[in-house]
Amino acid sequence: MPRLSTDRLLRAGRAPDDRPLAVYAKDAGAFVLTGVDQRASALGLKRAMSLADARAIYPSLNALEAAPDEDARTLDAIAAWCERFTPVVVIDAPDGLFLDIAGCAHLFGGEAALRDQIVARLAAHGFTARAALAPTPGAAWALARYESGKRNAGGIARALSPLPVEALRLDEEAASLLRRLGLKTIGQLYDAPRSAFTARAGERAMLRLDQALGRAAEALTPRRPAPPVFALKRFLEPVFTTDHMLEATRDLCADALVDVERRGGGVRHAVLHLFGVDGRDRLIEVGVSRPERSAAALVRLFREKLAQAAENLNAEFGIEAARLDITLLQRIDATPRDLVAGGGAHASAADVAAMIDLVSARLGAKRVLRAKLNAVHAPERAGAWRAALSNADAKTPQLAIAPAEVQRRPLTLFARPQPIEAMATVPDGPPIRFRWRRVLREVARAEGPERISGDWMRAECARDYYRIEDTQGRRYWVYREGFYGEDAAPRWFVHGLFA
Repeated sequence: MPRLSTDRLLRAGRAPDDRPLAVYAKDAGAFVLTGVDQRASALGLKRAMSLADARAIYPSLNALEAAPDEDARTLDAIAAWCERFTPVVVIDAPDGLFLDIAGCAHLFGGEAALRDQIVARLAAHGFTARAALAPTPGAAWALARYESGKRNAGGIARALSPLPVEALRLDEEAASLLRRLGLKTIGQLYDAPRSAFTARAGERAMLRLDQALGRAAEALTPRRPAPPVFALKRFLEPVFTTDHMLEATRDLCADALVDVERRGGGVRHAVLHLFGVDGRDRLIEVGVSRPERSAAALVRLFREKLAQAAENLNAEFGIEAARLDITLLQRIDATPRDLVAGGGAHASAADVAAMIDLVSARLGAKRVLRAKLNAVHAPERAGAWRAALSNADAKTPQLAIAPAEVQRRPLTLFARPQPIEAMATVPDGPPIRFRWRRVLREVARAEGPERISGDWMRAECARDYYRIEDTQGRRYWVYREGFYGEDAAPRWFVHGLFA
């Protein structure tokens, strides 16, 4: 988009008059042009020209100071709009984009038709754009910016051959080095001996050449992580009702699940993108508690989400395309076991998971929780809650199985241990009586101690736990923090109650 900065100002009404428009910025102590509109270009003004020279050519030039941050936000908005054509969009600052259209072009009538549609629709939105098709990012970059006319047949090497060496995305140092050596076009580099390029700038030029020709791989970072599986659907006419959106979602789920099943996995998280004619992208996310391969189950969750979002979708001009991204896959290794042992179980693991998914979609993923166990010594921090849709297969510590006749942990555990006043017959022994909640209780039986070391990073003291029973038959889980003979006297707490 060679006129991104000026197109942005014209669309925003920042240059309402008919004078030629230019954007300038300070560079090395002088003001130079960083962008010109079509009228300024027709007068001979161009980028990198000094503002003084530009005003000398056209004194009434409408010159505005550049705003790189606003240009970057505009470019990001255009990249988001381009995601209706492919999920892999890479921002090439300050004024370009890479679109990986592999697997998407057939939905738009072919690669050339897709390229022409993107350029035409950007022009309708007020942005001048040039686009090129190529098997590598480097070649596409060069052709979009430097190709002057119709490309000759003969492959990418022949198409790049007449272009200047600057088309290889070289910095000024590398381009100057090549020109000093008499190499002005890319074609002259094909047969040049590589041993002569010992300088760093020369090595950079040869790497860019290899990347453009596909001899060396080039990694690009998409604006959003590319989903492992996606399905895209275009509509001949914009759709407005949630029923039509749900029907399209059903088709997308069926298409995406074919690839999911081929990978031997199941869906854990999916995002539905609804692309509006107004250029906005509506996102609807669903998550499941266990890997899912059923299109009906996913559609049920999307139905709940669409029912909630129907009032906020605001699809006044309609939805022109939809894409389903499977953003998280999980391998399915075995058939899930029933929740209740035996053949007559009424609630299976699949039934419970389906209920969790439905309630999470209706109430929100953060409002449906399941218990988890933390690998810590302190009993009050051993139990916690996690989102029910989080990975249920994550490794969690296992509780030690005690003999059936011994209950070593109470059913009721206080979130915060409650202090008591205790008296023991011998130091470091179990209490014989204690006062809790203003009531004095006589101990009839006691068992222990069970020592739990404190977390040294938290400066916690060791604890000696006792299971005790009072004369009324009530059983408690109490502990002593600290030891007798130390600087601070030990303290007693009741931490839980047995049944």
